[in-house]
Amino acid sequence: MRRPLVLLTAGLVLAGPFALGYELAPQDRGTTPVSTPTVVDRVRHALAARYYRTVPGRVLRLGSVGAMISALGDPYTSYLAPPDYRLVRQETAARYSGIGVSVLPSRVGLVVAALRPGPALTAGVRVGDTIVGIGDAPAGRLGATQALARILGPRGTQVRLQLLRHGRLLHLSVRRDVVRMPVVHAKLLSYAGRRWGEVRVSSFRAGTAGLLRHELGRLRRQGALGFVLDLRENPGGLLDEAVAVSSLFLDHGVIVSLSGAHTPLHTYRAYARAATRMPLVVLVDRYSASSAEVVAAALRDNRRAAVVGQRTFGKALVQSLDPLGNGAALELTVAHYYTPSGQDISGTGVVPQVSAADDPRTPSDEALGAALRVLARPAS
Repeated sequence: MRRPLVLLTAGLVLAGPFALGYELAPQDRGTTPVSTPTVVDRVRHALAARYYRTVPGRVLRLGSVGAMISALGDPYTSYLAPPDYRLVRQETAARYSGIGVSVLPSRVGLVVAALRPGPALTAGVRVGDTIVGIGDAPAGRLGATQALARILGPRGTQVRLQLLRHGRLLHLSVRRDVVRMPVVHAKLLSYAGRRWGEVRVSSFRAGTAGLLRHELGRLRRQGALGFVLDLRENPGGLLDEAVAVSSLFLDHGVIVSLSGAHTPLHTYRAYARAATRMPLVVLVDRYSASSAEVVAAALRDNRRAAVVGQRTFGKALVQSLDPLGNGAALELTVAHYYTPSGQDISGTGVVPQVSAADDPRTPSDEALGAALRVLARPAS
């Protein structure tokens, strides 16, 4: 069986096949029937055996999946019914049917962290809006992935959103369409009489590191003398891709460490040969989360890059999404991660060395300008 994929993302999470590994008491298989575990049994076992914290017995004794998950108080652990699981799996593709938003959980709902060209942008949704209702369901009562599944749907159908914007409640109806997800976007910039490359990574999907390596080489051949790795509005993705992206800039060193109540400490290190040793700045904002934070912290703590921008989201939890055998899946928080310096960024995020923010009222990108100033600064 394939090794399960591990994700760090504040919105969508997905893992590969998961063996539940039930231990049955010894018995005579010829005379004693073996009962098939129910979905409640499977979820109870997964929580007891794999959840990143010890689950109290009173929670495990609850009689339904919904009651157990609700008692955890964890917005990243949820049960996905078969239709929701099918939709979420589609969203991991380069093209999917939806509205083109990335979201992060908040106290009252889901904050819009990023918008791709598509229906939501056309309908007037803005980065920073809080989705408080999806159809008739309050978004604050849904797990992040459950909410995402309700937003996704067949092309041409509509989803009703209730948005909170600067204290005002807005109602929008958005027609779903095919959304394309370019993971890496690169361009050559001129600043201070020299050429630099800006490489924007929108998420850490399968193949991201390979695409990024290709773009770094292309920009280098065009004369780039250094790079801005732009991780703004990046909600995360595959842990393996975050490690691979970090390894493009590091020859050695710790990238991230994972541990949990049932998981021994595991350290990921840079591997192979770095794709470039040119000057590097990492650009982040408050919507950079999970895998994006892993990369930013790894490059900062290994003194490979300066971090510029805003304090990041601060999610240091790792999820998997495990099929349950009935067409449904369990989204489960399985570990906590720590930066190379041993920092737990939960709730605090990665703090930039240089603070900068883009002003949406101006045509220029002030945060990118700050990153270029740091990049062009003579080496000390």
